[in-house]
Amino acid sequence: MSVYVDYGTEYLSRRLREHRCRLGLALTYVSKVVDISVNDLEQYEYGYKAITTEELSKLANLYKVSPSYFLGGISV
Repeated sequence: MSVYVDYGTEYLSRRLREHRCRLGLALTYVSKVVDISVNDLEQYEYGYKAITTEELSKLANLYKVSPSYFLGGISV
């Protein structure tokens, strides 16, 4: 059973996109490493689709931040 993050989607999506770009990572690279489709990643980054807690954890792990960073926690 998937649990979806129910949080300010605009804020979450913007932080996902900004942090990936800050690290200089391409969508295709991230997609392969975390096993999430490029289409889904784009939809998460633009707030068109809700992200699961599992997927958010995978991205946070790759980006070397806590999942709470994307939800308004610590800044980098």
